[in-house]
Amino acid sequence: MVQDINVEEGMQQHETTPLLSKRGRERQEIIDDDDDDDDDDDDDDETKDKDVKDRKWFMSTVALCSAMMVQSYLLISVFPYSGFLAMHLLPQLDSENVGSYAGYIASCFMVGRAVTSFEWGKATDRYGRKFAIEATLFLSAIFSIAFGFAPSFELAILFRFLLGLSNGIIPAVKTIISELNRGNEQEETKMMALVLGMWGYGFLLSPAISGYLSDPVKQYPESSLAQGPLRQILIEYPFVLPNIVSFGMCVISFVAVHYFVEETIPKDNLVSFGEEAYNIVRNISSINLFKHLTFTKVDQQSRSPAKFFASSPSTSAFLLDSEGMHEDNESNNQSQISVSWIWSREKTKKHLIVYWIYSFLVVALDETFPLFCMSVASGLGITESQIGNILTGSGLCYVLMQYFAVTKSVSKYGAYNAMLIGTFTSIPMASLIPFSLVLNRGSEPGELRIEVLVYLSIVYSIARVSSSIVFSTLTMTTNRTVPFHARATVNGFSMVGGSFGKALGPTFAGILFAFSASSGVFRAPFGSVFVFCIIGLMGLILIALVRDLMNFVDTIDDDVRQKPGEADQNFSSSSSINEESEEDIPTF
Repeated sequence: MVQDINVEEGMQQHETTPLLSKRGRERQEIIDDDDDDDDDDDDDDETKDKDVKDRKWFMSTVALCSAMMVQSYLLISVFPYSGFLAMHLLPQLDSENVGSYAGYIASCFMVGRAVTSFEWGKATDRYGRKFAIEATLFLSAIFSIAFGFAPSFELAILFRFLLGLSNGIIPAVKTIISELNRGNEQEETKMMALVLGMWGYGFLLSPAISGYLSDPVKQYPESSLAQGPLRQILIEYPFVLPNIVSFGMCVISFVAVHYFVEETIPKDNLVSFGEEAYNIVRNISSINLFKHLTFTKVDQQSRSPAKFFASSPSTSAFLLDSEGMHEDNESNNQSQISVSWIWSREKTKKHLIVYWIYSFLVVALDETFPLFCMSVASGLGITESQIGNILTGSGLCYVLMQYFAVTKSVSKYGAYNAMLIGTFTSIPMASLIPFSLVLNRGSEPGELRIEVLVYLSIVYSIARVSSSIVFSTLTMTTNRTVPFHARATVNGFSMVGGSFGKALGPTFAGILFAFSASSGVFRAPFGSVFVFCIIGLMGLILIALVRDLMNFVDTIDDDVRQKPGEADQNFSSSSSINEESEEDIPTF
């Protein structure tokens, strides 16, 4: 009996098992289909996220390129007409004695920038990267118009100096490029090449734009512009049009940066410039200048600077009270950035020294080259238009080669090796320029053979492209020698030395060339050969300093290794790589 029951139960179990398995398989198929749909949705979301990121990267790059183009235009656009502007404002001058006054107009921009670069760097760390760029563009627009309408030489010098004084683009741009790419060295190299490459494009386009628009009544007396209702203004202010272009470029770039560039410092770590300015005014009220202003205790607490100073990642926290200003020691230990602090960091110091020396040599070469072309005894003895043809040819070569040279060299060799190659093929390349005298031998005075034009265009463009490689890689590697919150300050400090180097370079080159060409120590045309050899030798010495930087490959200090927080992933070390694309991104 029991056996029959067991058999019966077994039969029932046998009959129900296939049905249950079938239902289970159906349920499993439904679950699998749902998983496939989820996977497809995830893939679609990832594709959309990638498209959004690519679009943001592209628009950020375009906006930063516009800011760097403005920077280049502000500096270079004055060169074609500075002498004519000096003669317009000082009628007693002529073409023979205007040189020094034209130099004052051209150089006071760099002097102003040297004075405030370090402070702009600190402001960039304190108030934000976008704030520094937008403030610069806003002030530059104002001072550009003021410079164009300057009624006297003294005011022209003043407004040109204020243009440099209010220029904080480069420290902010160099810093934000590294941070926007969040450790992805491949993307950072591309953006750095494009944005810093705008400097070279500016050298090519800015003189042409400003030269074409300068003094239109004199250049195009029969044009509708010269004969129109603006004629009297253009006679009184003949160089206002290039500065109106500058104003327009500043406005366009301001809008682009405002809408398409994201702030890389977390909002909670930013100091409000408006609130800080207000509290400065409040502090001034303690000397009874604003006795009519009264605040409740709640107002005073809500406006306390400690509320926003204490969270700043890049500056000391200061507490303002009735007794004065007291430094928050704990914040100071973590984030006080000073020149002595920067100089105490061996890696940072050596990178800055290389940047300063290289800036000096690049500008010295740029000053020497036209002097060599102009000199009859120790050079080619060619005209301004022929020099312009050489610079145009080299500029076109630069446009074609610069981006690919920077990105490919860093991708293939790494940043430090690319820097070494760029140093060798830029300044030492100067020693090849005098060979053009041999190629041009036998030609008529003032004549430039086509093969000489091509040769000089290629040699000079290689030097310029190589300098772009050096400046790009120096910026990336210098950023990685300091903590996140100190990058903009260090970039500002680098611009101080760089500006002084660029101010001294032309003076050094001019004195050296004048001595070599006219002192009688060297027989013509070997004076110019001596000058280029000296500059090339200094470039070879710089190579030794660059090789010393290569000792820092794959090294990182403890404070640099620390990130500013989980909410901010904008910082990576010199050897860190984005994990999602590790195989595709070159290391240093």
